[in-house]
Amino acid sequence: MSKKEQFDLRIVSQPFYPEMVSSGQALTELAEELTTYGLKIKVIASQPTILENSKTVPKRIDYKGIHILRTWSTRFPKLSFIGKFFNLITFFCTASFDILFNDRKVPLLLVTNPPYMALIGWFNNMINGTKYGVLLFDIMPEQAELLNLVKPGGLLSRVWRKINKLWYIRSSYAVVLSKDMLQGAIENANLSGTKYEKLCRDKTHIIHVWSDDRMIKPKSKQDSYSAKELNVLNKLVVQYSGNHGRFHDIESILEIARKFAHEEKIMFQFIGEGFKKKNVISFKKETNQENIFVNTYVPKEKLQDSLAMADIGVIAQLPAQERVCYPSKLLGIMSAGRPVLAICSPDSDMAKMIIDNDMGFVISNGDINSAVNILYACINDPSLLIEKGKNAFNYLNKNFTLSSAAEQYFSLIKRFQ
Repeated sequence: MSKKEQFDLRIVSQPFYPEMVSSGQALTELAEELTTYGLKIKVIASQPTILENSKTVPKRIDYKGIHILRTWSTRFPKLSFIGKFFNLITFFCTASFDILFNDRKVPLLLVTNPPYMALIGWFNNMINGTKYGVLLFDIMPEQAELLNLVKPGGLLSRVWRKINKLWYIRSSYAVVLSKDMLQGAIENANLSGTKYEKLCRDKTHIIHVWSDDRMIKPKSKQDSYSAKELNVLNKLVVQYSGNHGRFHDIESILEIARKFAHEEKIMFQFIGEGFKKKNVISFKKETNQENIFVNTYVPKEKLQDSLAMADIGVIAQLPAQERVCYPSKLLGIMSAGRPVLAICSPDSDMAKMIIDNDMGFVISNGDINSAVNILYACINDPSLLIEKGKNAFNYLNKNFTLSSAAEQYFSLIKRFQ
């Protein structure tokens, strides 16, 4: 590729194609769609790190019209906290060097992975005058506080919020994934009640996370190769598919599964990776439950078939997480035409959406008995799920498609060229 090639946008995100973690996959889908609008995109990313045996990929590749540059960083297993810390720090340093000294006038879209990436947008704007937007997949430091990774209100949290205020004020725009996250973003940047609050609210856009409706569509369970291979065609399949992160309520799902230890008509599936994957493996080993299936991430080309073997998809957020993140796995479930069992705050925007549009069920964290009653009702009458699954797909088709999200991003990006 010629060094003189001009780009319209630089996206900066540690995970990107072929990384299977949700944020990397979502960014890849968005970039692919944005190229159809004629944008020339350069992505600055790191080498894959989600699995211990992740293979290195070339430093520079062109993928579906996207130029991907992988800057150097450590490659410790991402599931280790210390390893993840060093991976993030080293990527931030090398990515910042490229941002400051190459393609300096090309606008930036910075993703909160690493969570302090927006800081280089502020610094680059001060030095080079480069415009930048920030996509907040996670809102820090509140998420870290909720997980007891940093002390609530401590020195690190206070400094972090001051940094957030710096980049927020100078950014061209910010994107959050829900109304709950909008409020979280404002408060985590110490903007509430200040003279900058209205300015920052006005330039913060809610663009819901999307599902790749080009590849994932409703498919009959009877036509799922995975369902046939696992011999679950005649069982109620309760599927958790995606990241098993610190902020996911995996514990509640396992306690629900425990109640069905001797029920042959149900199968609980845990598909994916993450910090709490070890909890699932330990639970299965401890209980020796035959109706628990554990697997790693499914390749994207097989995701539709994997989602199709489920009768109901599960999402699980710990309390207060709705302010700081949004579960993208919800959209995959909806795109597959499956109903949702949501374990979360019943007051969250997501919970209200599920209930108001009859797309599934919502239970509070730890409400195991309600979940058991719901699932037994579904075992006895599987037809209870059919209409809810159709409602989920129809709602997604009207509100959460990749094309509609890309159109909104394109409008923002072009406004600040």
